[in-house]
Amino acid sequence: MGNMRRYGAPGNPETDEGREQRSGLIILQRSKDLMKYLYTSFVKYPRSEKLGFVADYKKCLFQFLILIITAQKKYFKKTTLQDADVQLELLRMFNDLSYDMKFVDEKRYILVSEKLCEIGRLLGGWIRSQKETSTTAGK
Repeated sequence: MGNMRRYGAPGNPETDEGREQRSGLIILQRSKDLMKYLYTSFVKYPRSEKLGFVADYKKCLFQFLILIITAQKKYFKKTTLQDADVQLELLRMFNDLSYDMKFVDEKRYILVSEKLCEIGRLLGGWIRSQKETSTTAGK
């Protein structure tokens, strides 16, 4: 085996403890679902925009995922969650621009907007819970 890692029985990803822990956060799962949907949408973007606009959109998506995972692992989460909130606002801006420039139709725009709003509600609740724990810890 050497330095290879083994998670559970071979061929059965459901016994993977790391996968179980990563899927524990609902916001992380919703973000992954959004990413999967957007990747299928990016195919419909014009070729001229794939190296510019789409690349920036993808970078923003990955940065948001990185911030969510980082917040999950950190003890002090408040600033990381606020950075994730800023990144989420950028994702909303990319979605608006995609619709304004007619890269996506209204149906896809509404679907992505709803997914972003759901993620925003989850993130907002997480931020509020962190503020509450920081105020109760200070008393």
